[in-house]
Amino acid sequence: MLLTVGVLFAGGLTLAKLRPPTTSTESTGSKPNPSAIPTARPAVNVFNGTATAGLARQVSEVLVSRGWEISQVGNWTGKPLPKTTIYFPSEYSAAADVLAKETSAVVTPAGSDMSQTTLTLVLMK
Repeated sequence: MLLTVGVLFAGGLTLAKLRPPTTSTESTGSKPNPSAIPTARPAVNVFNGTATAGLARQVSEVLVSRGWEISQVGNWTGKPLPKTTIYFPSEYSAAADVLAKETSAVVTPAGSDMSQTTLTLVLMK
């Protein structure tokens, strides 16, 4: 457990950044606003763009525990990014926003050379 927390912290992604999603039921006891919940929740590709070995696997395990389906886990081979980034196909914009809130990532539309069926989370410092 300490190793996992240490690795996440060293990789620039703390468990505090992976906060659980909140809904209106937590604060008011009422039903969540249906328009605030994405209707489609695609699978997520998780890629490690840091030098921290195993970071993508560890983050993907946390995401699975929060209800996300993971499609791929591996190392990022693209150009270095300034921040943790989620690439999303246009129809999954709302799901990308939800995942971004859980991971403190920025979102950007997926290019034509990226998956058009999944979200792609690239972990950076």
